[in-house]
Amino acid sequence: MKRAILLPALLFMATVTFAQFTVGPKIGLTMSKLKTNFEDVTEEMKTGFQFGAFVRIGKKLYVQPEIMFVTKGGIIKESGFNTKTKVNLSTMQIPVMVGYRILNLNVVNLRIHGGPALSFVTNKEITITTDSGKQAFDGAHIKDAIWSFQLGAGVDVLMFTLDVRYEWGLNNIWDPQGGESYDMKSNLWNISLGWKIL
Repeated sequence: MKRAILLPALLFMATVTFAQFTVGPKIGLTMSKLKTNFEDVTEEMKTGFQFGAFVRIGKKLYVQPEIMFVTKGGIIKESGFNTKTKVNLSTMQIPVMVGYRILNLNVVNLRIHGGPALSFVTNKEITITTDSGKQAFDGAHIKDAIWSFQLGAGVDVLMFTLDVRYEWGLNNIWDPQGGESYDMKSNLWNISLGWKIL
């Protein structure tokens, strides 16, 4: 039993040792939108931010797991009414990207990548603005987990790495809690700048 566990562990360590290994922090901006099946509404983007760290393992073909703090959400306006609903979500996100270097030079390389991401919602705020003022809610109808798929491209120049991605929401994040059932998915663009320490 010990040998069965030890052998894969040694193989993984050897792979990491001999593969190209990069780690570093990254920061960036997000532009998110909530896609819904609400009737007579206009969905608008909301800007946010992200920061965290990444690990890149591999040369031509690589794997890049990350851990990121990401703010997302969206703005929903009701047609014909002066009502605006703003959804603010704070999340801890774990993307796992699989990438390929299509241009690999000493100073510059160009990459494409894609993979799943799981976001744990740590804070939910819903603010509804009408002619009579603002009213805040705790966001209980938003689920605690958001599954998504990211696809994008990146460029590395010396020790800096720049990524642009689009993120498709895969699951319905609206929790009816015994009320009306709706469909709501979180989609966003993100751009990030990283610094390769190693």
